[in-house]
Amino acid sequence: MIGLLGGSFDPIHYGHLHIAQSLLQQLNLQQVRFIPCKDPLLKKKTVANVTQRLAMLSRALQPYPSFCIDTRELDRASPSYTLETLSGLRRELGQQIPLILILGNDQFAQLNHWYEWTSLVDYAHLVVVPRLETPQTYPQALEDFILRFKTDRVKNLSQQASGLLLFAKIKPLAISISSTLIRAQLKAGVSPVGLLPASVLDYISEHHLYL
Repeated sequence: MIGLLGGSFDPIHYGHLHIAQSLLQQLNLQQVRFIPCKDPLLKKKTVANVTQRLAMLSRALQPYPSFCIDTRELDRASPSYTLETLSGLRRELGQQIPLILILGNDQFAQLNHWYEWTSLVDYAHLVVVPRLETPQTYPQALEDFILRFKTDRVKNLSQQASGLLLFAKIKPLAISISSTLIRAQLKAGVSPVGLLPASVLDYISEHHLYL
């Protein structure tokens, strides 16, 4: 099984790495692919440019042999539609290997606004990661989606290539970390030590990002 973790990674931080490492072990994944988007369609535009975000991502993933970067959304001329990413991966990897699309609960709560969102399960399983500050309430369309595709058994994901929805049980970090928080701290002159890898913080300092 291959995990897919998309995002702007502006910058990448320990929250991202904790999720990827936890699911790598919990779901017995072969690898986790980090897929940076060109510009988020439902969020503000990125602050760091593509080259900078890739450089930070590369530094952060270096200690993790099971993690890699997939640049297909950056290379695409069109907007970063997740459905197109999944369909492209299916064409490359075939129809048998299970793909695991990893979503934060905040992302999942807006899933009904995504392009062709109900078709995502045709290409991958969806694994939702809880966030303490995000309420567990969803629009009716998502509630219906949950009722149709939800499973509580991790092993079911390995038995078919796509089509299931799992709410993961991950022990949260001691503090809530977000890229927004890190950028705000840097802008305020506060060093976000402990929120992201030192190699990434060094890069941010070297290039005077987020000031």
